[in-house]
Amino acid sequence: MPGPPSAFSSQLSAFVLSALLAGPAGPGAAFGQANQPVYPAYDGFTRNPDGTVTLAFGYFNHNADPVTLPPGTNNQFAPDPLDRQQPTRFLPGQHRFQCVVVMGPDFDGKLRWTLSYGGTTTSTSEKMLQYSWELEEAGTREVMRGLDLKGAPRGVCLNRPPVVRVLGLAAGRGGRGLSVILPEELRLFGSVEDEGLPREGTLSVAWKKISGPGTISFSNPTAARTRASFSAPGAYQLELSASDSQRESRVQVTVTVQPPPKD
Repeated sequence: MPGPPSAFSSQLSAFVLSALLAGPAGPGAAFGQANQPVYPAYDGFTRNPDGTVTLAFGYFNHNADPVTLPPGTNNQFAPDPLDRQQPTRFLPGQHRFQCVVVMGPDFDGKLRWTLSYGGTTTSTSEKMLQYSWELEEAGTREVMRGLDLKGAPRGVCLNRPPVVRVLGLAAGRGGRGLSVILPEELRLFGSVEDEGLPREGTLSVAWKKISGPGTISFSNPTAARTRASFSAPGAYQLELSASDSQRESRVQVTVTVQPPPKD
């Protein structure tokens, strides 16, 4: 969602441009390196029917490995530097909607997230409630996903269910499904995303069989991406689930297993 220029956007543009001009092997190459900045990002806001406002923050981490920044001077919100349960472990790449905050009807639009790493300190814009930052319908759905607006605490990043997807599903008369011909294995490209809350929690992933005429063997049933072997042809229902120890999400997949081709 395009928004007004900010210190974050201008610094990020200059950073990306210098990396591209230097080339992947040049001294200015930043992607896939270490000790590079981690940029906080403001994704936008949506106004709720009860008068509250839901804000969304994300980040860009241009380091090859995750970066840990505990709450404090290197990872804080202003003007009130309370621990707002913001992310403390920053995965490589761009990640939107990693801190979703509900503010009361009296919110004045001033809440800045500042990160310091790799010798660089950057902050999000204070001009948070400008019309150009208001989220479109798809963004609003993502921000409000799994959010209990009435019971949600105010002013802190909220724990929402993990996002669980399976890539490569094709819509058909029988619903979204995959197919495989025996004795081939089926490659399952699952995807699980989570904002890292609760901080003391552990993200767990599991594949399991829901229904089908035969048995299924997963090469790794606790990995989102895995392979499945089937003992018999027929229609199967599989499920990929993920839990952060408090919230859980799941998605089911229909698999059509065809018999081996005749000689």
